[in-house]
Amino acid sequence: MDRAAAEALVREAQAQAALAAGRGDAPFGAVLADADGRVLLRAANAQASASDPTAHAEIMLIRLAAREAGLAVFDGLTVATNAEPCSMCLSGLVKSRVAAIVYGAPQEPHADPAIGAEEVVARSRHRIELTGGVLAAECAAQIAAARRDGPVPD
Repeated sequence: MDRAAAEALVREAQAQAALAAGRGDAPFGAVLADADGRVLLRAANAQASASDPTAHAEIMLIRLAAREAGLAVFDGLTVATNAEPCSMCLSGLVKSRVAAIVYGAPQEPHADPAIGAEEVVARSRHRIELTGGVLAAECAAQIAAARRDGPVPD
């Protein structure tokens, strides 16, 4: 995937993150795209609004893909997020057999467990193309601004 396509997908994820932050959820968003970069599905973090600690944007995207599109396997598809997915979300993406993950900001220092995307992907038997740091400063600023505006869950 070229840089312009990756940036477009991360911007879509940022839009979902803004929706999440606007309703008091953590400022994270995710999109599922086909090999041509067309967005198929969008999801936002819903931990606070759904009273569900597992309702991270990526998990919500996996659930939506299964429910709405009948997708249990993401062969040939890309997930883009505005921030490096946590280990829970990365494990879900590995299980969904996603082809590629594109993300913006690096994992926040308080992530727990503090296991990064590269380590999770390196330990997986399923190969995933990983592209991090897309619009990283812009994504990190969006997350920081939402956190300054009020308490949001991780």
